[in-house]
Amino acid sequence: MTNRKPLKVGVWEGGGSPMEYLWTVAILDIAFEEALATVGEHGYSHFAMQFKIMATSSDPTHCEEVDVRSVEDFYEVRDGGGVCGNVNVRVFFGMDMERRTIITLGTIKKQNNGPTPQGTKITMRRRLRSYRNGDYGFLS
Repeated sequence: MTNRKPLKVGVWEGGGSPMEYLWTVAILDIAFEEALATVGEHGYSHFAMQFKIMATSSDPTHCEEVDVRSVEDFYEVRDGGGVCGNVNVRVFFGMDMERRTIITLGTIKKQNNGPTPQGTKITMRRRLRSYRNGDYGFLS
């Protein structure tokens, strides 16, 4: 059995070419597994690129190139059609302003056009709280 880190790095603040990343992107291991199970490797690559675009923005929560919406004290990247086919997919993330980090919390296939399901909100809120409490560690 391998010893997996609970927090992965998508990109580092200050890295990147040709655009410099203004934010680090951290991915909870559970969010990585959910994304692969939900959208597969091709879909994961698509969303990874969206997060890289967001990491070049001075305010990732209001990025013109990516459809981001607020959900309580975290956010969702909305995507439907295109790479994901006829499926509405949501990738949830939180912001760590002190560490200039976007924290990817999880992924779901949305079954309708209504609000985010309550169970999903509870899960993402719990994961964000656990991150802020240091339960997943922090990137150095």
